[in-house]
Amino acid sequence: MKKIYASVLLLGAVLFGSHAAGAQTDIRALYNIYGSDSVGTLWVESFGTDNWGDTFFQGGFGMKAEPFSLRDGRIEVARDINLWHNVPVLKDFSLHAEYNAIFNMGNSNWLFGVSYTLPVEKNLLRATVSYKTFNGSATSIFPVQLTLMWRLPDLFGVRGLEFRGLAKGWGENTRYWYGEEKPNNGMIGQMILTANPQIWYAFGQFINLEGLSIGAEVELSYHWLGCFGFRARPSAGLKLSF
Repeated sequence: MKKIYASVLLLGAVLFGSHAAGAQTDIRALYNIYGSDSVGTLWVESFGTDNWGDTFFQGGFGMKAEPFSLRDGRIEVARDINLWHNVPVLKDFSLHAEYNAIFNMGNSNWLFGVSYTLPVEKNLLRATVSYKTFNGSATSIFPVQLTLMWRLPDLFGVRGLEFRGLAKGWGENTRYWYGEEKPNNGMIGQMILTANPQIWYAFGQFINLEGLSIGAEVELSYHWLGCFGFRARPSAGLKLSF
C-alpha cells in the first residue's frame, strides 16, 4: 500500500511538472480483445521537453468487470538530460535515468544509461542502453536493457494518423511461470522482451475534438509477467490528448 500511495504522489508530481513544461499528455482506455480476466486497461502517458532534456511518464491499471476493481498497476518515469545541444558530436546523446514498478508483483527497477535520439523533424526515434538494477529475489546475469521509443505523427502523410510505441529487452532470470509449475522440464528464462506498437487516428478533427483518437495496440512479449514463451495481446480503444 505504501508503494502504491508513493506512486500516486509521484504521478501527481509528474503530471504537474509536465503541465508546467507544456508537455502532451494522453489518456487511453483500451478493451482487451484477447479474453483476459482484465477486460480493459486505463493508461496515462506524458512526454514533455525543456531546456535540460525531456521527461516521459507512463502509468496504467488493468480493470476487472465483476466486481469492478483496479489491478495490475504499472508505473514508469524516465528523464533524459541533455545540456550540450550546441555541441555537434554530442547534441543527439543524453544521459538517461528511469524508475519503473509493477504493483501486484512487488518488483521495481532503477535504470541508468545513455540515449541516442535520431535527428529527424516531427518524429521521435530514440534508442537507450541502460544498466538495470533488481530488487527482491530478481536476478540477472546480464543486467542491461535496450529500449526503443518511437512516435511517428501523420504517418504516410495522412493527417492525424500516428504510429507509436515502446520496445524493450533485458536480461533477467525467470523461474516462476504463471499457471505452469515446470514448463519444458523446469526451464529458466534469462531474457525478457516486451513491445507495445500502437496505431491511432485522430477522428476528432472532424467533430471539433482534435485530441480524440481511435486506435489499437498489441502487447508483444517473451517470458513477460510470468507467462512462458511468446504472447500477443491485442486491444482497441480511445485516446484523449491534451
